[in-house]
Amino acid sequence: MALLVPVAFAPDWIEWFFDPTGHRNREISHSLVSVGIGATLVALGYFFTTRARADAIAVWLMYALHWPADFITGLKPTWPGGPMVGLYLYKQPVLDTIVESLIVVVCWLVYRASLPRAARNRAVGFLIPIGLIAMQIAFFATTVPALRK
Repeated sequence: MALLVPVAFAPDWIEWFFDPTGHRNREISHSLVSVGIGATLVALGYFFTTRARADAIAVWLMYALHWPADFITGLKPTWPGGPMVGLYLYKQPVLDTIVESLIVVVCWLVYRASLPRAARNRAVGFLIPIGLIAMQIAFFATTVPALRK
């Protein structure tokens, strides 16, 4: 289901939408409340469009799992006016890259196992984890100086 990748980044899309307007408010994009509401709206929209209940649940989970992933990497709001929480591994780029790379590899292995046997060993498939890990390294190469401030 090609929708899962953009849904996984939905809170970031919301944040990026508001950034140019000068209305950056992570409670709108990343709080537990907004993630719960967003996941529910997107999953319901998907369900009413497709009537595929199991897929709609997968869409909801993919959206909702953004928050725990961000808890590991950064500091995120809990609810409006609530505390910011998280492990903030972005402050430890090497450790964060290792953790995120392991997650990428595990998810890729699960995805790869779902493919038909003939497609599992195609060279292009190996580009997925390599590309995602390279993007993670590029992210840190461009943001580490700003994170240390």
